[in-house]
Amino acid sequence: MRAERLAKTTAAVQRQRTGEALSRVAMRLHLPTLVALAIIVVVWITLSRRFGDYVLPPPGRVLDGLRDLVVTGEVWEHVAASLYRISLGFGAAVVVSLLLGFLVARSPLLSVAVKDITTVLNSTSVFVWIVLALIWFGLTDRGPMFTTFMITIPIMLSNVIEGIENVDRRLLEVAKVYRFNELARFAHITIPSIVPYIVAGMKVGFALGLRVSVVAEIFGVTTGIGYMMNFNRDILRTDLVFAWAIVLIIVMLVMDKLVFESVSRWVQRWR
Repeated sequence: MRAERLAKTTAAVQRQRTGEALSRVAMRLHLPTLVALAIIVVVWITLSRRFGDYVLPPPGRVLDGLRDLVVTGEVWEHVAASLYRISLGFGAAVVVSLLLGFLVARSPLLSVAVKDITTVLNSTSVFVWIVLALIWFGLTDRGPMFTTFMITIPIMLSNVIEGIENVDRRLLEVAKVYRFNELARFAHITIPSIVPYIVAGMKVGFALGLRVSVVAEIFGVTTGIGYMMNFNRDILRTDLVFAWAIVLIIVMLVMDKLVFESVSRWVQRWR
């Protein structure tokens, strides 16, 4: 009996180990995601046959449109235009956030005002900034840049202020003992301490800014991903609308995985 129980226990442990090994392989190969995508494609094809190509073009037609965009080089022109606008608007938000962070580090009372302003900006709809951008800048690149700046600045400010509030005060006291001036304390202690907060804010802010910039492009410019989506909607090319949507998703994934995750890993090693 004891030998039988031991054999059963050994078999159970072996089955558990096998199941864990298979689970690790499935996770490594992203099998759950692939299964979910397969289900989505099947549902997509079914609905496409039900509602027609204009409402929901089949996946094959969308992929053909995407291939044509890549082959003709059209995709690179408009992706570059969108990234150019968001980079300037987002970059300005990062710089302004750091400058305000320096002022907040000097005067804790100022953080109250900055927090209140950030709350107001967070509560303002993106369409408010889009309409104002059209009024102030017209059909120019500055409209999407301004909209991106106004949407991402509160995210960056929130993260910078949170990082400043969590700086180790003992390090600041030591810096004062060694007679570091305010700029030196900010550059050598505050900035290294808040870098993880800045990177986290940049990751979220860039993703949001890209989506907002694409929406702004629909109303104000003649190049970019958003413009092309709206243009193809006007000429009844729904397949290309989907193709440009896929381009947008790919750009966001590439920026998130290749850029911001790489920066996050570098920051962790640097710290």
